[in-house]
Amino acid sequence: MASERCSKTKRGLYGAVVVSWLTAALFFGVFLSVASPCDALAVEGLPEWVVPYAMRGLSAVWDEIPPTGGGDRFETLALVARRLFAGYRVTVQRLPTGDGPRVLFEAQNPSLWEVRLTTPDLRPPVSSWFARDVGDMGGEIGLLIEALPVDALSWADAALHEQVGRIVERRLPGWKFSLLVRLEREEEGEKGILQLSFRPDQPLVLAITPSIYSSTLPVMLQSDLSARLVPGLSPIIGLPVSWIAGHHRDVEALAQEFLEERNAISNTRSRVEIAFVPDQISRVEGTVNSERFIFQVWLSAYAGIKGRYPEAGLLLGWNTKQFSGVDLEFYSETILDLGELEATSRLGGRFPIGKNIHAGIEVEWPQQEFWYRIWWSAERIRRPYAWWRWSPGYGHNAALGYRVNEYISVEVHYDNRYRDKLGLKGILLL
Repeated sequence: MASERCSKTKRGLYGAVVVSWLTAALFFGVFLSVASPCDALAVEGLPEWVVPYAMRGLSAVWDEIPPTGGGDRFETLALVARRLFAGYRVTVQRLPTGDGPRVLFEAQNPSLWEVRLTTPDLRPPVSSWFARDVGDMGGEIGLLIEALPVDALSWADAALHEQVGRIVERRLPGWKFSLLVRLEREEEGEKGILQLSFRPDQPLVLAITPSIYSSTLPVMLQSDLSARLVPGLSPIIGLPVSWIAGHHRDVEALAQEFLEERNAISNTRSRVEIAFVPDQISRVEGTVNSERFIFQVWLSAYAGIKGRYPEAGLLLGWNTKQFSGVDLEFYSETILDLGELEATSRLGGRFPIGKNIHAGIEVEWPQQEFWYRIWWSAERIRRPYAWWRWSPGYGHNAALGYRVNEYISVEVHYDNRYRDKLGLKGILLL
């Protein structure tokens, strides 16, 4: 009898040592991924997204259990699994096709879950964009954990964080999240509360640089619209660049709506087009062109053409499309020679013949000469442009220019009427 008790004591001591040793092996297998998976092992009863994590740990333990060590490998695996996989009743069976184990998990006291999302404090309309992206995220996450006991998060929290991360990345790129789990007691029992909160991740939108271009409105008005657009787009400052990039159409619509509410736009019947380029220093490039009026003022100076003095110019125009349906533009232009104080006046009309290309005819006096003319413009700053005109009495007059910024253009100017036909012309737009 004493010998039998001694034998049982030894077996019990051996089992405790094996369980402790294999418990440590399981932790190393799960969290350090040092174990190789065992093809013969099967897991049933766990949510699908948890299975790979459980398989790695169980496979690591199973591979480390000696086939002949004075104990039952299946029972040893069951002892380890019951200790580590909290929230589940674990049973280990022998697979009928071989000697590998089938590990069955049965949830103990399945928990009721509620997913609560704490949205960041965003200004409208950005808050509505965030709410639209979030959508039914709470329900999608709820499906992950609906069959998961709260106790199981003691070992499945990393798996849950990874799964939630995939959902957040798909819906809210550029946002980080935090998970908080707590229990609330209700009449029907305890309920698990999974709380998600969000915070923006680098890189963030730090500033906005708008540039407004118009071929029909004066530069002073364009500058005013650019300055007003900065506070109008301030709700996107401090938000993730990658998330804002997915909402560039919303940003463009926001900028367009903001500009269209300005009196300068409504009074001049202007058409607004916006292009948004997301980055840490985001660019907003817009064109604002009146469909009815043209008003431009400028100063210019020449270099390399003898006898050409600085000039001041004023152009007023009117488009008939809104009234007649025909896209025809009439204009009056006055150019004052600041050296001789002599004025040249022009009356003309033009119509579009292609994208950003116009053709027309104008009369100039006091010379009383007709000119045939073609214009091409890219309708953007930091872009080239060109025009050419021809008169039977004076020949060719043309320019190839570049719009440096909102205020300055530089042209290579050709004029057949002067001895020095080719030179440079600088234009200051007002």
